[in-house]
Amino acid sequence: MLETYMIKQLAAFADENTLSGVAERLHVSQPAVSRAMKKLERIIGVPLFDRTKNSITLNKFGKIAAEQAKIAVAAQEELVNSVREAYRRSRTFSFGTIAPAPAWELSPILAQLFPGMAISYELKEEEKPLLEALDEGIHEIIILLRPPESKKYASIPFIRERLSVVLPENHRLSGRKSLWLKDLAGEKFLIHNKIGFWYEMCRRKIPNAVFLDQENLSSLMEIANNSQLPSFITDLSQRSLNQYVPKEKAVIPLLDPEADAQFCCVCLAEKASRLSAVFSAIESIYFN
Repeated sequence: MLETYMIKQLAAFADENTLSGVAERLHVSQPAVSRAMKKLERIIGVPLFDRTKNSITLNKFGKIAAEQAKIAVAAQEELVNSVREAYRRSRTFSFGTIAPAPAWELSPILAQLFPGMAISYELKEEEKPLLEALDEGIHEIIILLRPPESKKYASIPFIRERLSVVLPENHRLSGRKSLWLKDLAGEKFLIHNKIGFWYEMCRRKIPNAVFLDQENLSSLMEIANNSQLPSFITDLSQRSLNQYVPKEKAVIPLLDPEADAQFCCVCLAEKASRLSAVFSAIESIYFN
């Protein structure tokens, strides 16, 4: 009977071409590999190697066997990975979002509704990959800027988020009550590069701007508070993160329609009844 270790060693031999290479790769002894290959030949009943005093190579039958062994090893790995992923999904509620603030709001709701399950989310700058992940069953819910038109999806309104620019008090525009993004043309900004659609929108809407990307949000807030460079803030980030803005800085609302985001929660219509508790909780918390 063929055993898994023999198949793995034969597949490895096709890449390594030496018994010592297989032994090192699979963390076994060279004599053990040699015995396994001889046993494999006896079980199959066909010689797979050409042997000389100082070398061993696959013959034409061995090459066929090795290719099949590679397929078998890959199939076994796929089996294991598929089962593990299914198990992980059964214990994880995964959702996707176009911006971080909705995830901050939705995560505690899900944690309360699904005790014992891990809550995870994926942040994207565009809606298309989120819809694809929803269709593929990777996510149970996604958060978008507008409901999809297709009847295959169900959606409800979620939270609203408004973007403002933070300017130092000596900035030429700090006295304004509101601004358009185009008014900030040519400015240099500190910006967090993991803010979903906001990142691309700011880059697209502000002509000739220079963006100094920051990966760590806490570091960005500290640098922004002690810098004369403009930065961005939203009403939800101020509330959820207790984001402090020094009194010598001006928080100025932005008038662009894109700076006022109304999010919605979306699921597959076929799963809407199963997720009704989530939608009911959202409606109760935000719209009652």
